[in-house]
Amino acid sequence: MGIWNVVFFAIIVFSIIVFLAWFFERMQWNDGICGNCNNPWVYFDTDSQGGRGYKCKNCGNVVWISWPFIDTMKVKNGQTDNRKE
Repeated sequence: MGIWNVVFFAIIVFSIIVFLAWFFERMQWNDGICGNCNNPWVYFDTDSQGGRGYKCKNCGNVVWISWPFIDTMKVKNGQTDNRKE
């Protein structure tokens, strides 16, 4: 295998990993709605690397979002971003 084949393969693998990470967080976020009880996520903290923590006040589930655009999109039922600014 030539060096360019290895580089190309590495780029493809890296791209797949990044896509899967984004997809998993997007599924967890569920447009701002808890998947267990259908209540909206409520922002509670930001970690040292910028990830935002959300908690469901009804069932206590927690989700951490690290992608900057996942939790800023308009959510279901006309609600908007509920982070404290």
